[in-house]
Amino acid sequence: MKYIRKVRRYFNRPEKPVFSYSELKTLGIPEKYAKVLIYNMIKRKEIYRVRKGWYTFHSDPLVFIFTLPPNTAYYGLGFAAHLYKAWDQVPNPEILTYVAPRKIRSGTYFFLNTPIIVRRISKKMFFGYKLLMYNRWYIPVSSPEKTLIDMVYYDYPFLDEILPSLIEIINFNDLRKMLPDNSSLERKVKICLKKYNLIL
Repeated sequence: MKYIRKVRRYFNRPEKPVFSYSELKTLGIPEKYAKVLIYNMIKRKEIYRVRKGWYTFHSDPLVFIFTLPPNTAYYGLGFAAHLYKAWDQVPNPEILTYVAPRKIRSGTYFFLNTPIIVRRISKKMFFGYKLLMYNRWYIPVSSPEKTLIDMVYYDYPFLDEILPSLIEIINFNDLRKMLPDNSSLERKVKICLKKYNLIL
């Protein structure tokens, strides 16, 4: 019982969205007992397995991103547009990260019956995100400007549906600063905006 109390005390806190199996060792919990402890707590639905080696007390799919190293990932694309209320649809959360495939494989993960899509993004393209308060946590989310850039970059299938609302919250000065001059990406973004008589 003393180990269970330790786990609850250290990991069942609002500021601790997830914890790893390796962190149990720092509490002095023997490895064999730790496996049994985790198994029983999952069985009782006191904690949830987020992905291999990662667990949480919180029944919120968005804690998934906290299993990745800090400042290496953000929520983006249609899910970011939804968070900014630029899209009425509730899409699957999409995470863009430059640590794939070293720290996590790209692809679709299922947590709490929610598909979570992990995409690889180059370190060069990893910029333009901020922290948004969501429930009890600050989560990294691409800015409206970077959301547009990423949608063009990934050829996002719902861009035309989202763009009319998204451009209403875009700061075009910030957008210009983010786009590399004379690049194919800049040209593609300008083509998208031209449909709405907007010149970048």
